[in-house]
Amino acid sequence: MKYCLHCDWHASATDEPSARARSRAAIDHHVETGHAVDSSDGVIPPQLPDVPAEIFVDDLVPSSD
Repeated sequence: MKYCLHCDWHASATDEPSARARSRAAIDHHVETGHAVDSSDGVIPPQLPDVPAEIFVDDLVPSSD
């Protein structure tokens, strides 16, 4: 499955059986919107934690200490 990290766009094997067509659709979505697209082996996109972005990013970025 291909899914957008910024909106509800996605392309799954159910929607399009061809992996090549799903990849092309993902590229087209990125070019049209500038959104990042990722892939998953699952049938639904992974869910981000329901926390403010600032807290989430702070946990991902190492401190400068």
